[in-house]
Amino acid sequence: MKKINLIKIIVVLMFLTFLCGCWNVNEINQRALPLAIGISKENEEEFKVTLYIPVTSVEGKTRIVTEKGESVSSVLGRMRTNSEGALDYSKIQFIVIQNHLANNNQEWSKLIKYLMKSREIPSIALLAITEDDIEKMFAIINEKKGFRATSIYDYFYKGAGWAPEFSITRVWEVYRSLFSYTKDIAVPVVKSGKDTVFIFEDLAVLKNGKITGRISPSENLLVNLFQNRNARGQNESLGFASIRVINSSLQIRPSMKNNEPLVSSDLNVKIDILEREEGVTNSRILKELEKLMEKRFNDMFEQAQRNKTDIFGFGQHFRHQIPYHELKDWREEYYPKLKVNFQVHVSME
Repeated sequence: MKKINLIKIIVVLMFLTFLCGCWNVNEINQRALPLAIGISKENEEEFKVTLYIPVTSVEGKTRIVTEKGESVSSVLGRMRTNSEGALDYSKIQFIVIQNHLANNNQEWSKLIKYLMKSREIPSIALLAITEDDIEKMFAIINEKKGFRATSIYDYFYKGAGWAPEFSITRVWEVYRSLFSYTKDIAVPVVKSGKDTVFIFEDLAVLKNGKITGRISPSENLLVNLFQNRNARGQNESLGFASIRVINSSLQIRPSMKNNEPLVSSDLNVKIDILEREEGVTNSRILKELEKLMEKRFNDMFEQAQRNKTDIFGFGQHFRHQIPYHELKDWREEYYPKLKVNFQVHVSME
C-alpha cells in the first residue's frame, strides 16, 4: 500500500513540472490603457501619433505621449517598447485624424485599412477629423477641471433626443465605405472647446475614402433621418418662432421607371412651439417649417448629385432592383438620373 501511494505522489509531482503558470500575464495595474489616439502627417513628413492615457494609480489624471515614425504601426511598436508598463491598445475608444492626412486620399485609405486589419486597435472605435494640433487638443482637455479620462468618449454618447443632428462614425463603417458602390459616409469634424471637451463643427463627406465636401449639423440631421434615426429633441428657429421636434418618421418608396430610379419620401414631423412673435399663427409656422426642411434637402441633394456622392444612401434601396453586376455603375449611370420627391408634413403635438 505504501509503495502504491509513493508511486501516486511521484506521478503527481511529474505532472506539476509541466505546469508553466501565468508567466506572461500582466495585472491591470501594470498596464497602460490608452483611451484615445491622434494621428497626423503633414506634407511628406513622418507620422505623428499621440496617445491619451489615463493614469490608473491617480484618479482623474492622464498622460499624453507623442512619438514620430515612418508608419503608424512602427510608432505604436516603439511606444510599447519604451513604455514603463504594458501598453495595451485594445481599449482605444476614440481616434482623431488631422485634416491634412484626411485630405490625402491615398494616405487616408491606407490608414483606415491598417486600423481595420490591426488586431490591437478595436474596429468599433469612434473616428473624427480635426484641424487642430492633436497634441495641444489633448493637453487642453487634460487641463480642464472636472473632466474624467472618459469625457472624450462621453462627448459622443449623449443619448436619444439630446443631439439628433450629431453622428458617430466607427472605423469599420469608414472601412466598409471604401468599397461600397451604393453608400457614402460622413465623419464628424471637431475642434477644441473652450469650456467643453470638443466643439462639433460639421461633417466631412467621403466617397470611397475621398473627401468631397462638408455638411452642417442641421444638414446632417436629414442624413440621420434617412438612416432610420429620429429628429426628436431638435430645436429650429424660423426667425419669427422657435420650435422643438417631439417626434418624426420617414417613409421611403423606391421604384424604377424606364430604367431610371425614382424615390418618393414623406417626412412626418410633430413639433411643439417654444416661442413666437405676436400675431404669428400656427398655420404659418407649420408651412414655413415644411418649406425650410424641403429646401434644405433639395439643396443638399442637388449638391450631392453634382459630386456623385450618395450621402443619403439611396443606392441601398435599389440593390434588389438593379442587377448585381451593374451596382458598380450606380454613381456614374443611375445616381445622376435619380429623382427624389421629398415632402415634409408638420403637425403639432
